Parts: sequence; C-alpha cells; structure tokens
Amino acid sequence: MAPRSADPPWEGPFPPGKRIAGDGIRARSRRGAFATTWWGRRFVDAMEEVAGAGRVARGRTYARAGQVLSLEVGPGRVRSSVQGSRATPYATELRFHTWDAETQRELAEAVAGAPAVLAAVLGGQMPEGFEQLTLGAGLALFPESLSDARFDCTCPDWGDPCKHAAAVVYLLAEWLDTEPFGVLTLRGVERDALLAQVAALQRSSEGDRAEAVEEVALDDATGPFYRRAAALPALGASVLTGRGVLDDLDASLLGPGGGRAVERLRGAYEAMAAARGPHLPHD
Repeated sequence: MAPRSADPPWEGPFPPGKRIAGDGIRARSRRGAFATTWWGRRFVDAMEEVAGAGRVARGRTYARAGQVLSLEVGPGRVRSSVQGSRATPYATELRFHTWDAETQRELAEAVAGAPAVLAAVLGGQMPEGFEQLTLGAGLALFPESLSDARFDCTCPDWGDPCKHAAAVVYLLAEWLDTEPFGVLTLRGVERDALLAQVAALQRSSEGDRAEAVEEVALDDATGPFYRRAAALPALGASVLTGRGVLDDLDASLLGPGGGRAVERLRGAYEAMAAARGPHLPHD
C-alpha cells in the first residue's frame, strides 16, 4: 500500500507540486481553534458554514506555516499574496457583500435605539449584543452564503475555496481579533461614519420633539386656570339654620383675628347656600 501523503488531496486539473516554504504572516494559533474574540470565532464559524468546514480547514497548515505573505483589508475586500508550489506567489482575494446607504441607515437607526450597544461602540468595544441587534434589524453581520463571501485565487485549484484562500480566512480571523470593528469594514461600514450617522439621527429626533411643543404665552396658559366661570353670588341675609361647620371652628386655630375670619366665611358660605338652594348640607 502506498504511503498516505501529508498533503490534502488535489482537486484541480493539475498535479500537486511541493509547497515552497513561505516567510510571511504566521498565525498566532499553533494548534486547535483560531481567533479568541467572540467576533473572530463567529467569523470562522460563519465561513466554515458557508464554504464547508472541510474545505476551509485545508488552509490551516498554510496559515500556520507563513505561506500568506501579505494581508490587505479594505471595505468589502481582502487581498493577499500566498506562496504555493510555484515560484510566483498566488494572488488571492476575498470579497464580501457590502451594505448600501439605505442598509447602513437602518443599521444606524438600530444602534441609535439601543443605548447600551451605542455606549459600548462609543467606548471602542464590539459588544456581543451587536450581532443580535443587526439580526433584529434584518441584517446579517457575518456571511450567510457564497453570495455573501466569494473566493478568488490565481492558483489552478478549482476548490472553492482553495487552500490559499482558506489560509487567508484564518489569518483574517486573527486580524479581526485586533480590530473590533473589522467585521463592519467587511460590510463596507466604517465605525466613525456609523457614529456620525447615529448622531445626526439623534439631532433630528430632538429637533422633531422641539417642534412638536407649541409655544404658548404664560398668560394664555395660566389664565384659564385662575379665571372663575361666573361671578360669586352677592352676600345677603343668612339662610342657614341650625348648627354648621363654622360654629365648630376654634378661633384660636385661625390665629389673630380668627373670629372675624369665621364671620366672613359664614357670609360667603351662606351666599353660596342661597345660590344653590336648600340642598347644600349644613355639616
């Protein structure tokens, strides 16, 4: 039986060659999982779900061996140079579906409506609730299909992704560990631009609330409160008989001149009783 090769099986139309050692970017992970942050790990999981865990895993050895010579990240695009089995490195590119202006506004509205998430973003953090926030707004922060993430490489391997592009996935995940808002960059969104849009939405909302408050003169607002509906009845002869509440008032509780106050109140009370008729209770 022929010995098994340490290299993964070749899936293209050309026979495999011996990999030329690279002296490029080496993954920090020497074994096991790549990425340490929640967003870095979610990126790897998403890419493995999109392209197939087995295919993406083909790039682990290349990522750890320094075969990726360069990594250039821009809005919706990652360009790399990867050393393979040929003297000339392969040009590899990962492209991600970017969000248009309307979608970015929807994201800004969602962030503006979530104070806790906004506070974290202002503090330079990417809270784990950010992904739930985007999903709630109908947006997918991480790739969900091959239309979200596409792989291109100048190598002859027809695999999608080839091991060169797969190596870039893992190094990109480690780059994302150091760039909390790198996942937004892949969607074509810059953090500062997002925060500026959030601030503009908040200013607009405050302006709308201010316009909704009608300016009313103080006299117009307080006048009706103090204005009586009709003139008080004229004070006249007593119409009350029997003992009433005023008879029980202790003049000492009313202070100096309390007796006079009782008599004045009695006249007013009697006038109101005369205006209302005999049904006004005496006690």
